[in-house]
Amino acid sequence: MSCRICDTRDKRPEPAGDCSQLSQLAGGFCPRHLTIMKRNGDVHLKREELDQYLRQYTPLEREFLKVHSDEEAWKLNQKQCYQKVDGDAYLFESSQFMKSGDKITLNRQERFNTVHPHKHDYIELCYVWSGVCYQTIEGKKVITRQGDVCIFDTQAVHSIEAAKENDILVNIMMRREFFDAAFLSRMTKQGIVSEFLVDAVTKSRQKKHYLYFPAHDNIRVREIVEQTLMEYLNQDLGVEEALESYMILLFTELLRTLRNVSGDKDSMALEVQVLELLAYIEENYEHCTLSDMGKAFGMHGNYLTAFLKEKTGRSFVEHVQEQKLKKARALLENTDIPIAELVPLCGYNNMNFFYKKFKESAGCTPAQYRKHQRA
Repeated sequence: MSCRICDTRDKRPEPAGDCSQLSQLAGGFCPRHLTIMKRNGDVHLKREELDQYLRQYTPLEREFLKVHSDEEAWKLNQKQCYQKVDGDAYLFESSQFMKSGDKITLNRQERFNTVHPHKHDYIELCYVWSGVCYQTIEGKKVITRQGDVCIFDTQAVHSIEAAKENDILVNIMMRREFFDAAFLSRMTKQGIVSEFLVDAVTKSRQKKHYLYFPAHDNIRVREIVEQTLMEYLNQDLGVEEALESYMILLFTELLRTLRNVSGDKDSMALEVQVLELLAYIEENYEHCTLSDMGKAFGMHGNYLTAFLKEKTGRSFVEHVQEQKLKKARALLENTDIPIAELVPLCGYNNMNFFYKKFKESAGCTPAQYRKHQRA
């Protein structure tokens, strides 16, 4: 590929240990002209340019096309010595794919070779840009198509069948620090629904270590992924903050995708049902009762709270209390409303009970919490 301005061709060697990073000319400009264009604010990758960029062969893909077996391709792919864990599964470490200090990295999955069973020490979001992706996740065959998303925590073991020419898979790799430092503090303020989604991808789960989002009909998800890719490729001023913001938007849109799914008979139906229950609590926590919620969802109250406890680790009452306390913390942080007036706004009608629950949760009184937050 040649630069749009001069005839320079991209001859940079593939960086060691980072074989998935595309080394082609970003947006059709050589490194020197790309820098100039960025400085002048003239780099705007178009949709069709981004698609063409993602479809170009990487040096490693050209090598894969020359070999005749998966084992030969796998040997080519092992630029780093992957450590085996959990029997036959390999451990892919963030240091092999991400620069030191980076909390988030985007790359395109290499095609034409099988990726053996593996797990990561980072959170991975996989977006099917085009085509189809055949995976085995925790022993289960999963087929994801254009627009679909899978998110894997650090315990998920999965393998990927060799992708064909049109099968483009975009990976977003996030260290745990990305969520701890930048993401969680913003997501959890949106309520217990978002908290559940964040917990699902950042903490060890006893039953399922991945989430599948059937987002093939969601144009908004596609747009956000495109913008995230272009932001990452351009590496302009404020890129870290911009990427964090795009991920907030992406996770929020994926949450909406889950809530809009209906009629599924597989395990995803349970995920959706839990989210719907939590959304109801989030919207009605001030005066919500177990009886009212049971009627709204056609469930007996005892079954409903047992179901929540099993799926989320918290009972109905605990979820209601948590949402009330979230509202209290938000008001203490962002307003000067006297505590006596704040209590009923959070759904409490007993001052002593509010103080007791707040101290159990925050480890301090409401006044101390407000003072600490503004120090």
